[in-house]
Amino acid sequence: MTGAASGFTARTGHEPPEQLTPAFTAARPGQVAQAWQSLLQIRRLTRPDHPELPAAWERTRPLQAVGLALEAEGLPFAAVDAEGAVLDSGLQLTQEQPGVVRAEWAHRRGDRPPDAGESQLRTAAAAAGHAGWDALLYRAGRARYLLIEPGRTT
Repeated sequence: MTGAASGFTARTGHEPPEQLTPAFTAARPGQVAQAWQSLLQIRRLTRPDHPELPAAWERTRPLQAVGLALEAEGLPFAAVDAEGAVLDSGLQLTQEQPGVVRAEWAHRRGDRPPDAGESQLRTAAAAAGHAGWDALLYRAGRARYLLIEPGRTT
């Protein structure tokens, strides 16, 4: 589903600019929809008791799984240049620790939202929840970020 073998890689917001070509952008919505539907089928087959929650595949690759889930919900990801400077504002995902993904709202220089991206992160938290992930918003000084981990049955 992700990786070189299938040709599909989930977005993280750290992709190099040469990857974000017009051909990539044009084909992307269909690829994301197909990958997401495939993942939902994996959930139904491997977790028939809780298909709304991440499957084992997702739990072992949370960065890719969260990226796919958020992109499937239509959330924008950042675009960066070769030096890592943000060209387009959007989400950036990193592996915080095993099983936990950190999501931040990266903004272009001069485009910092008044709420430091908190409203966009709240939208991302809701989208993650809809996809079966738990997301908590953290505030650290001027920084805002989410920590996202697999949802649990309770």
